[in-house]
Amino acid sequence: MPSVRQLVLVVIVLSFAVTVPAAARAPPRAACGVCTDALDTAAAENGITLEREQSAMTVDVAENGSTRWTARVALAAGADRLTNDTLRSNVVADAMEQTYAAATPENVSSHLDGNTLVVTYRDTDAVTSESDVLLFTSFHASSPVNPFLIGGEGTAYVGADELTVRAPDGYAVQGGYGDATTTTDTVRWSGDAAGESSIDRSTTIAFVREDTWFPGVRASFARLVTSF
Repeated sequence: MPSVRQLVLVVIVLSFAVTVPAAARAPPRAACGVCTDALDTAAAENGITLEREQSAMTVDVAENGSTRWTARVALAAGADRLTNDTLRSNVVADAMEQTYAAATPENVSSHLDGNTLVVTYRDTDAVTSESDVLLFTSFHASSPVNPFLIGGEGTAYVGADELTVRAPDGYAVQGGYGDATTTTDTVRWSGDAAGESSIDRSTTIAFVREDTWFPGVRASFARLVTSF
């Protein structure tokens, strides 16, 4: 039989669990917001009917830690309406506002390449550096420390038909990343725009100099240090 003191402790713990508000997890974050139906909605709100086809997002990581994000969305219909620079900029801005993006977009620009909408922007907060290792953290989702909370950042998902993260010149990818296909200098996911192509919440891509000794050890150490 549990003692009175043990019963009191159990009641206190359960009461705390009930009274502490459980923060809901944030919505999923699209690696390519303009590749999703947010683009369709934004276009419709500006009087344009779009029909999307294939889409791709490429993230180029620079040695200085900056990243350049380039989205390419092929359009079967509606591209002619986006030749107007102001209208196109409004549609892109509205689409990005409607999406919980994996990046913090800066210097957003767009243009048409034939019937393909091309959107580019930069993010200077996507990479950290430790012991000559560059860590791309945009897809890593934080979670609450308190065990009674269930919130945290939303899980990233591809959003596009293809998502590629490329290493800087002179660097190589270190490690494997779930369902992604990894080459010497790229990590590539295939996906969809429905939020079903999620990326593991713990994903932090490591890039190590090609001439570095013990690259795996360095990458592991860098991840460990930056996790504190």
